[in-house]
Amino acid sequence: MTLTYLFVAIGGSLGALTRFIINNLVSVELTDKPYLSTIIVNVIGSILLGFFYYVSYSLELKPNIREFFVVGYVGSLTTFSAFSFEFVNMLDERDFMKAFVYLSLNLILGFLSIYLFLRLIKDF
Repeated sequence: MTLTYLFVAIGGSLGALTRFIINNLVSVELTDKPYLSTIIVNVIGSILLGFFYYVSYSLELKPNIREFFVVGYVGSLTTFSAFSFEFVNMLDERDFMKAFVYLSLNLILGFLSIYLFLRLIKDF
């Protein structure tokens, strides 16, 4: 059990670091669109989660490895709290169109990423 906590902590550290790097890269390149980093990490995280879901059950990986990746890495890479905070800020700024597009892109691209990845991987 203690080993599982260690795996989740290490995965979480790596996921948080990845998110931090992506956020910094996006904020340097697109200074007027800082919310795009959340969309990017949510799409990447969705693809990675789909990939790992397929691999972990195909290869019957140990639960520690699953927890490392799903709870630790992907859990800290993609964060619903950042998504929610940015969405509410757009509403507070009364930028309803941006808020609607942001909400739609996060949900549609997130779900579509997992669905398409699983469809793609099943064809191989």
